[in-house]
Amino acid sequence: MNTGPYTCLEIFAKENAALGSVRLLAENQAFIEKPAGKASYAWLKFNLQPYTEYQILCLSCDISLCYLSGNEDILETGVRYLEKNPKTGLLEETNPQAWYSHPARESYHFSPWKNWINDPNGLCWFQGYYHLFYQHNPHGQEWSNMYWGHAASPDLIHWTHLPLVLAPQEEILENPKSLKGGAFSGCAVAGEEEVTFYLTRHKGPQEDCPDTVEQQWMMKSRDMLHFTEETCVISQQPPGASFDFRDPKVQKIGDFWYMVLGSSMEGKGAILLYRSKDMQHWEYLHPLLTEEQAKIRCFECPDFMALDGSCLALGAWMEHTDSCGRYQMSRYYVGTWQEERFEKQQEGWFDFGGNCYAMQSFTHEGRRISIGWISDFYGEHTAYENGAYGSMTIPRELHIRNNRLYITPVREMELLRGRILYEGSEENLCLPQITGNAYRASIKFQKNTFFTVLLGKDGEKSLTLINDRDGLRLETRGVNSQGIRFQAEVPEVRELEIFVDRRTAEVYVNQGEAVGTKIFYSSSPDGCLELKAENPWDIAEAKVMLMYSIWH
Repeated sequence: MNTGPYTCLEIFAKENAALGSVRLLAENQAFIEKPAGKASYAWLKFNLQPYTEYQILCLSCDISLCYLSGNEDILETGVRYLEKNPKTGLLEETNPQAWYSHPARESYHFSPWKNWINDPNGLCWFQGYYHLFYQHNPHGQEWSNMYWGHAASPDLIHWTHLPLVLAPQEEILENPKSLKGGAFSGCAVAGEEEVTFYLTRHKGPQEDCPDTVEQQWMMKSRDMLHFTEETCVISQQPPGASFDFRDPKVQKIGDFWYMVLGSSMEGKGAILLYRSKDMQHWEYLHPLLTEEQAKIRCFECPDFMALDGSCLALGAWMEHTDSCGRYQMSRYYVGTWQEERFEKQQEGWFDFGGNCYAMQSFTHEGRRISIGWISDFYGEHTAYENGAYGSMTIPRELHIRNNRLYITPVREMELLRGRILYEGSEENLCLPQITGNAYRASIKFQKNTFFTVLLGKDGEKSLTLINDRDGLRLETRGVNSQGIRFQAEVPEVRELEIFVDRRTAEVYVNQGEAVGTKIFYSSSPDGCLELKAENPWDIAEAKVMLMYSIWH
């Protein structure tokens, strides 16, 4: 390989025989060799000379992830991934747009280069870039001991992959069969010159139990590439709280900093509230919110904010199944904030589709922007070599209107508008073959009318949006989630904004009154859209257009 402007090689290696290692050779230089990991992948870093030819020898070891980093404009250009050529066995650069071109891979939703992703972490704007950190297993398409991945964007839409930031604790990597954990979810607080991060460090046995330890840690960065050593700021949970004690989210209100944490209190799901003057020494106050709904193990990934003259609390219900059969849904609560107490006034589901979890928000230029993890709690993932398990929703803007949460796509999504496939009114429409299966549809109705919109079909499998006497809902057939009601909480439907991106569909209803996210895997590279209204003349306007990829 030629390093180009890069000055560092980062490679994850695990021995498959005794004394496995990675050796780096350059012409007229002594080789550098580092041992591969024994029980887990070792994160190896080699300093490089820019614009220099090197050979990489992987001796008796397996490689899960390999990339070049360390160039001066990395926030703009990102890392350069190297993948093994199946014909030659050599590590070579791969074109990102070709890499992401697969029916089981989104083209305009963020996903990792490969393997597992879950909760978004550390969302913020800092010195010209949006930053997205995320829970990541770089070694496989399944949950495992957690790292933090990292990406940056100048516009919230087009992302560049950056070097991984955090790894599991050494004792976990040395004993992965008996211990699990790592760098769990957290947040970022961006100042003008520095960003402060909070996260949960988890360590415990394979099965969660009271022996599990979850603590809250802090670190800082001035350039989003180099980070200070982590410091533990909360070492144990308050009396009555369970060992589920994680996912810090921090913001300032008045003269104090406040942190919310997901947990349960005396057997009920709870969001816990902490206070600090200096961002480092934290005092437990009380539960911000306790959920009376039964069979919630705990809240996860809580959020809390002032918004449009109200206060909004968010949280995910772990291990809960609702009356529609949906698993681990996320709830929002609208209320007031007085004397460090939250008084709930209204509540509802954050996303009715069953595949949005662990959403996190931040503010920039007066907007409250949220991104959620497109999860797969129904076991519908289709694996393929070098594929990705999970992705992120498109960025969403949050507002409170009439004591209700409204969620809309950020305006930057307009940057991805492509060729118009259909534009019309007062008629049903059928687009049986949409090349690339990455499109956006806008539909307006004169009044509430019954309809079906076919959003995905693969043989006997299908994904359909239905509005009838039973209300608006997403329905699947031929997949694991068949029979579950993905029901929207809206009395009527006047407007739809639909984003289909290969395996993901996001449906926005009535300018944000409800949103539903649903995954649907198809073996075909092409998609479809069929709108059948009971009264076609009630279709005031319909437009379907292709969407560009975010991966240049």
